[in-house]
Amino acid sequence: NLRTWRVLRRNLRRLVILLATFCMVSVLVSAYYLYTGSTQELDLADRAVGLDCADLRALPFRQSEPRTPKPIDPSRKDPVVLVFIESQYSQLGQDIIAILESNQFRYHAEIAPGKGDIPPLTHKGRGRYALVIYENLLKYVGMDAWNRDLLDNYCAEYRVGVIAFHRASGAEVDRDHLPGEDWTVFQFNHSTYEPVLLAKTRPSESGAVQVIPGPQGLHATVVQDLGLYDGVQRVLFGHGLSYWLHRLILVDAIAYLTGKKLSRSLERYILVDIDDIFVGKKGTRMNVNDVKALLETQNMLRAYISNFTFNLGFSGKFFHTGTQEEDDGDDLLLKYVDEFWWFPHMWSHMQPHLFHNESSLMEQMILNKDFALEHGIPVDLGYAVAPHHSGVYPVHIQLYEAWKKAWGIRVTSTEEYPHLKPARHRKGFIHNDIMVLPRQTCGLFTHTIFYKEYPGGPKELDKSIRGGELFLTVLLNPISIFMTHLSNYGNDRLGLYTFTNLANFLKCWTNLRLHTLPPLQLAHKYFTLFPEQRNPLWQVSYDREIEICLTNILINFNV
Repeated sequence: NLRTWRVLRRNLRRLVILLATFCMVSVLVSAYYLYTGSTQELDLADRAVGLDCADLRALPFRQSEPRTPKPIDPSRKDPVVLVFIESQYSQLGQDIIAILESNQFRYHAEIAPGKGDIPPLTHKGRGRYALVIYENLLKYVGMDAWNRDLLDNYCAEYRVGVIAFHRASGAEVDRDHLPGEDWTVFQFNHSTYEPVLLAKTRPSESGAVQVIPGPQGLHATVVQDLGLYDGVQRVLFGHGLSYWLHRLILVDAIAYLTGKKLSRSLERYILVDIDDIFVGKKGTRMNVNDVKALLETQNMLRAYISNFTFNLGFSGKFFHTGTQEEDDGDDLLLKYVDEFWWFPHMWSHMQPHLFHNESSLMEQMILNKDFALEHGIPVDLGYAVAPHHSGVYPVHIQLYEAWKKAWGIRVTSTEEYPHLKPARHRKGFIHNDIMVLPRQTCGLFTHTIFYKEYPGGPKELDKSIRGGELFLTVLLNPISIFMTHLSNYGNDRLGLYTFTNLANFLKCWTNLRLHTLPPLQLAHKYFTLFPEQRNPLWQVSYDREIEICLTNILINFNV
């Protein structure tokens, strides 16, 4: 018995040691994979930095043969989007609404009900909505059975699609170890789903392979439900709209799910104005090499933007007021006068609203016109821009009268109507037979002349070009008139850098067709697209009056 006990004791000890060793190995393996897995993140953001057009054709965007969903019938419902948001302050909800407003699509926003009824979906047999968007996918899938059946039956009967977003919450991830903490990726293993946007996980710093690879090492961050199972087509996003490609795909998804009822054509019209020609402090203006680069870049951009031509706004009083090199640049610019378009920008760059009688304004305009005639600058293009957009809106009546009498002006532009911000609300109007078009900024102002000194750093400018504000301005507006300045084309030539890279990026990532039209043709095109904007909105704008006063104070103090 004693011998038996010793044998059992020895075996028990071995078993304990074996179990302990196994547990230690398991802990080490788990810790290893937890660490290597936590250092992975989706390789999406850096793809915006380079122009990897060749790589796009090689990526397997379709894992199988595409299937054809049932066609969308836009005739049985109103072209309105029903948007369920988390709150009126939620960032993603505001981003969704901003996309809709920028495209001037009608929408109805509701706080997503945790429980309770959804708004009426039909009226007299006609659908109220052409599309449903949920800011939070969980609010959609978590609806009570009654309301979910109502919504799904409506979507199936009226061929209404659903777009929804899902981001991982803080309770589901370890934020200290997962850089991509608010991403959701989809493993699509059902025949009715197809990937729309694919991403790959970056390898960990140790070089370990990913733990759970998707097909060919790729994960879907956006998937499309073709509606073959229940008759409802859906597009599901695994992230919000902070990533620029998701904004691009959202615009496409809205067009696709509404049968292009809510969509814009692929045509985009871009006009680049260069204000303050001949204006500027010594050392900030264009020299001979800058003028040559301007013409060379214009010719190069015509490969991307048909008929691209820079539009130059001049103030003749300041001709030959720079250094000798800059004065030579002025002369060369006039030698190339026929290569560009030109518009008057007031003789002395004075703000028109400061002139209280028409005769004083006429005197300034005639001086600028005489300068133009003397130097062969064309005077019949019918377009003008007021310095600081002064007098355009709120309307300074004397400006409109003087423009017509001195120059025969028929088109102008401003960034002030009906308000400066947000930019997506800018519109056009017609007053006194002069067509006023909305004007956009591009991140370049008179003081932004050096790349390394760009506000916020050079990455801010590159971010705007590559999927950011400037890119979205062109994407969401069929017609864009951009304000730039003379100083942006001297020094580091940020104007040339910006629009060259923008054209490249648009060609690489979109199917947009880019054009430039002369201002008068552009104005007719604009009001053909938006005839409802012809009549101006009259309002008492105390804020604008205060803004004008502050602007004058800053200008007087050279701030």
